Amino acid sequence: MSKSLFIDYMEKLCSYPLWIKQVIFLNLSNDLTQYLSNEFLDVEEGDLFHVYKPSLSEHGQNELFTKESGYDESIYAFLNCCVKHMSLIEIAIENNLTMEEVAKAFTFCKTSKFFSDEVPNLVSAIAGFIAGKYRTGEYLVRAGKMTIEQLDEVLNKQQEIKDSGKHVFIAELMVQMGFVKEKDVKSIIFMKEEAGKRFSLNTEEMPNISFEKEKYDLQVEYTRLKEENEILRQKMDAVLTFIKDHKSE
Repeated sequence: MSKSLFIDYMEKLCSYPLWIKQVIFLNLSNDLTQYLSNEFLDVEEGDLFHVYKPSLSEHGQNELFTKESGYDESIYAFLNCCVKHMSLIEIAIENNLTMEEVAKAFTFCKTSKFFSDEVPNLVSAIAGFIAGKYRTGEYLVRAGKMTIEQLDEVLNKQQEIKDSGKHVFIAELMVQMGFVKEKDVKSIIFMKEEAGKRFSLNTEEMPNISFEKEKYDLQVEYTRLKEENEILRQKMDAVLTFIKDHKSE
């Protein structure tokens, strides 16, 4: 089986010299900490939605083979990628889909019992939230960040505030009541916003890390000639200035 664009990209990225990878890691780390809480940064690979690899149940395989339900062709394309053991991020990049579109297909297939394995709670919760199936409160409950009792308490408080003629967002209220941290809420909302972006990958445009001595030597020679030319220019300017200053003598 040929490698996906994403796997090919990651292999090339991992082949970079250590000093390049360290700088990339540092820059990515600094960037991600601005948007994501530690809980999202330290998430186990098995709980990360993007890298999850769905496996088809017998029911899912039969549907892919017969197409008897007549679903949209995008669903069958998704199922076909699952047969190839592709992760969700590979499916997105290989088919030029947003992660939101992948989440919707994933949620539909999960509900239709097309998957053979039990989907981890956090993966399922993130998929439902990105796909628009769950609101913020329901996501937090399904992800184990809040209890259903706490959510009910927040909803009742929100209704009280609404009855008094004021308005408050539920996410803001959950933070105010101390049930979740502000950065946890911002992290998942940011992830949902980013999931709507499309990402195209062309591995041919990646930087070439090979060391080509001939090109290097030409660059050195070019630099040397440029420096010599600058020295000659300065000398010529000095001569012309001398001639100009002594012309009247």
